[in-house]
Amino acid sequence: MKEKNILKNAVVLLCTILMMFSSSVVLANTNIQEPVNQSSAPTRAVIWDNVMGIVGSRGGIILATVRTEGTAFPADDFQLATEQTVTSVAWQGGYFQCQLAQGQKDYHWDWRIIFWNDIGNGSWPGTEIYNQTIPDASITRSFWYNYTRPSDGQTYWVANYSVILPTPITFNAGTKYWITVQAIQIPNTYPQGAWCRHNSSQSPILLHEAMIKAAYWGYSNWVTIFTLLGPGGDPNPLPHDLNFQLFGGAPTDTTPPVTTCVITGTNPVTITLSATDDMSGVNHTYYKIDNGSFAVYTVPVVISDVGDHVVYFYSVDVAGNTETEKNQPFTVEAPPITITIKGGLGVTATIKNTGAANLTNISWTIDLDGKLIFMGKSKSGTITSLAAGDEVKVKDFVFGFGKIGIAVTAGAASANATGTVLLFFVLGVK
Repeated sequence: MKEKNILKNAVVLLCTILMMFSSSVVLANTNIQEPVNQSSAPTRAVIWDNVMGIVGSRGGIILATVRTEGTAFPADDFQLATEQTVTSVAWQGGYFQCQLAQGQKDYHWDWRIIFWNDIGNGSWPGTEIYNQTIPDASITRSFWYNYTRPSDGQTYWVANYSVILPTPITFNAGTKYWITVQAIQIPNTYPQGAWCRHNSSQSPILLHEAMIKAAYWGYSNWVTIFTLLGPGGDPNPLPHDLNFQLFGGAPTDTTPPVTTCVITGTNPVTITLSATDDMSGVNHTYYKIDNGSFAVYTVPVVISDVGDHVVYFYSVDVAGNTETEKNQPFTVEAPPITITIKGGLGVTATIKNTGAANLTNISWTIDLDGKLIFMGKSKSGTITSLAAGDEVKVKDFVFGFGKIGIAVTAGAASANATGTVLLFFVLGVK
């Protein structure tokens, strides 16, 4: 069994090395330099530029995935001259597609961004200080470079990715930190996700060669990218950096939120408001009914006053952008139930479905208001079903003396009457 496991690990390691070798020569002897396309990204201030837009003379892709059988942690270092808060990150990544030859196919995986302290001697990462998964829907991307090897159809491509961090992070001045970007690959199948590297000859800000740790593939401790590739994978001994940028300052938010209104029911009517904002987030949503005053929306609003109404609403984001006021008319219909109250031996209420649809689970109550009512002051129940046009009688037996008020409810409908109780009889109901 041990021999089988050793053989399995050896095969996996060999395949990985082969992938690294293949990727290292994809962009061999090229010197591509183009500005990164960030037209859809918010306005930001670049505070660290690790040569985005360049794949140097020995550029290539580096295994950078989160997979069930093993996770690869490539990392690169940076050091800021002044204390800065990083609010967004851009990086170059791609897919090593093996024999799939599917061209520029984005698998829309989530990505993960990790920041690390330095180990203390400037040589490799220490402990994690930030770990955030970035949902695919939050990532801005644009294709940048594509290559298909004619000999076997293996396809490699690179895209520029950009994201606003869900939680900003502040870095101290003059302190070295490290960054890792990983593709979270689910389901656990090829192709590989990758983070791009470039040759240090194109990077005037090299601090230390990019490092990688991947225990499953035989590297339980941090080693240099060059060590992983080996002389056969990359004959150029120059150190390598990874392609990324850090941005600081609050992104410029000039777009107001967007509020949507959903109205359900006919009596009562429920008004549900929801708002979204593309950057700073929604601060408050406001609403008013008809000519009332605006109030802060917190929970769905229930309206039962019969008639035509209008709800007015708008939202304000954290940056202070105010949405143009919107409105939506609605109608609270009269209850499709009538209630008729009669006296006699106790109180009888006839509940009739006057609507066109069958009703179910109608709660009803009979309440008597009188000083000398000794039995039957309140009674309640549920009508399991009431077909359109049908009626049901509900009864409350009483015992007492004197004048009373009678209140009957059935669903959203209600009726009131007065009468006189004489022992078990209710007289003069009107």
